[in-house]
Amino acid sequence: MSITTYPEFVQLVDQYKIFPFSDLIPDHPSLTSVAPSDSWHKDNEFDPWLWRVKIVNDEHAAYGKFFGSKLSFVRVSLFPYIPLLLSQGKSVEARFQSGLLSQHARDIYRIIKEAGNIDARNLRKESRLTAKEQKKDYERALVDLQNYADIVITGAQESDIEGGWSSMCYETSEHWLYETLSDTPEAPRHLPEAKTFVKTELTEVCTEKALKYLDKKLRLSL
Repeated sequence: MSITTYPEFVQLVDQYKIFPFSDLIPDHPSLTSVAPSDSWHKDNEFDPWLWRVKIVNDEHAAYGKFFGSKLSFVRVSLFPYIPLLLSQGKSVEARFQSGLLSQHARDIYRIIKEAGNIDARNLRKESRLTAKEQKKDYERALVDLQNYADIVITGAQESDIEGGWSSMCYETSEHWLYETLSDTPEAPRHLPEAKTFVKTELTEVCTEKALKYLDKKLRLSL
């Protein structure tokens, strides 16, 4: 399988519903596996590096580290079910109180929620985790929040320094779904409903190995 255009990428995300940025899900395609290796970082319409933000801005998919430390795209119509499944219906505060989230993660979530949308540079300043030895705490908190789909990556803020790396922008999933998107997708009412719906959706497009991986991550059979 190989693609060369952005519409083809959107079509794959629509088809597979959960589509990793790089190799992650067994027996399942990813953007790096289907896009030509010589097309990256060309800063043109055929550059897959730019597609990762464009597909979010075009409201086709959510983007974030929903499964471990690697990035994935989730089709926007499926995404409302993902936070519920990953959190098992427990709020940020409930997970903090039970020891599933650190205080850093809870505090960073509150900052993002209050800001609506905030880039990583300003977020780190607001979190006061700016010391070199605090970088791991900051990054771990961001990954933890994404692993529960509490937050999503919604864009890239260009660097003030010429040639510098852009800074990812974050929103809470709730804000992105129900305030940022022009069309609000239907939300699940109950956890069992979410499990049934997502498993049915994924069974249609996933191989046995891929479904087994996602079933475990999303706790669909529990």
